[in-house]
Order: sequence, then structure tokens, then C-alpha cells
Amino acid sequence: MKSAVKNQIVVPHRSERRFYGHGIPGVDLEQVAGKLIVVEGADGSGRSTQIVRLVQWLEGSGHATVQVGLKRSTLVSEELERAQEGNILSRSTLSLFYATDFADQLENIILPALKAGFVVLSDRYIYTLMARDMVRGMDEAWLKNLYGVALEPDA
Repeated sequence: MKSAVKNQIVVPHRSERRFYGHGIPGVDLEQVAGKLIVVEGADGSGRSTQIVRLVQWLEGSGHATVQVGLKRSTLVSEELERAQEGNILSRSTLSLFYATDFADQLENIILPALKAGFVVLSDRYIYTLMARDMVRGMDEAWLKNLYGVALEPDA
């Protein structure tokens, strides 16, 4: 969406930016100027296509973008991929592996980009991770605590 002000992204207004839970100590959300847009959907539903189109439109309008998604952390993405091939991880270990992937991207990509005023486009977010874990029988309260570091997206 565009407003009357040229090249300004308008998202539904909310009173303040916040974390889902306990957040990350020392992070001042008042310094977060960018926007976090999450695209969710089933495999093959067009998420990646829509993100490509959003990037083209946003960057064509003068907005800097950053893309994140599942299994893209430089810290654990390769190990997570290898671990899944053998299907040897317990549900708790798999959950913690994905949470590590998310937390690494949040701390090292998402938050710095948002502080710099970028539009961060996420190809899936904690919603997918929590839904998968709940289907695997993980405790909902445990998952909410685990992902309490996540920022609520702008859209």
C-alpha cells in the first residue's frame, strides 16, 4: 500500500512495536524503524513468488529490503538440513534446532535491518514453526516461551 506521501509504506497502525513474549534483553524497540512483513502459506502456494514481486515493487519504490526464512541462518542451516536427512532428531531437538535458526536470524539479520530502516520480508515465521511443533506433540506453553523473543510483524 502507498500513502499520499511518495514511497512511504503504510501498514495497519498499532499502538507500539512489541515482542510476542519476553523479548530480547537490551533491545530498544523504539530504535526499530523498518517494517517486518511475514508471508505464510503451504509449500507450493506462491510465497516465494509473492516475495520476489514485493522486493521488485519495494525496491523500485526506493525501499531497501532484506529477505529471511526458515533454514537460512549461517549458524545452523547446513547442519539442520543434514540432520533432517537422517530423520534422527527427537521432536524437542528438532524444535530447538529451528528455534536456533530463527534466533540467529532475528539477532543478526532481522533486528539490524529493521534498525537501519529496511523492509524485512520473511518467507515463513514462527507461526509455521509453532504449528509444526504442536502437530508433533510439543507443549504450547513451552513453544510460546521459546519463541517469546520474536517480534510481532507489521503485516
